[in-house]
Amino acid sequence: MRAEIKSGGAMFAVIFDLESIQEGTFPVTDPRGSIQLLLMKRKKDHVVAKHTHQKIIKTTQQPQEAIVVVKGAIEASIFDEKGDLIEKKSVTAGQCLLIVRGGHEVRITEDALIYAFKDGPFVDDKIPLP
Repeated sequence: MRAEIKSGGAMFAVIFDLESIQEGTFPVTDPRGSIQLLLMKRKKDHVVAKHTHQKIIKTTQQPQEAIVVVKGAIEASIFDEKGDLIEKKSVTAGQCLLIVRGGHEVRITEDALIYAFKDGPFVDDKIPLP
């Protein structure tokens, strides 16, 4: 499953669900985005060959964040850059919310265990929206 949250033709967020993918590795983000997300579904004994990654200096124009709900559920509100609500979505265990642009608010609707990934380095860069 892939649920896109758009406004005015621009992508603000996407929800991915691992349950619905076929066997394999699938890049699902724009290759120019600051977070690169792959969905992977592999059978027992599959091996990703030993490797490392080339060190590259990268700059980011638009910070992005990925929220993976491991257990429980959240309600994510996605806002445009002015703070206007675009859409609210429920995100449950096994799903990933990728926030591409704009603002967001997360409300825990069931006791939850969550991973949140953001491009780094970490700095306190939150800007409150009206």
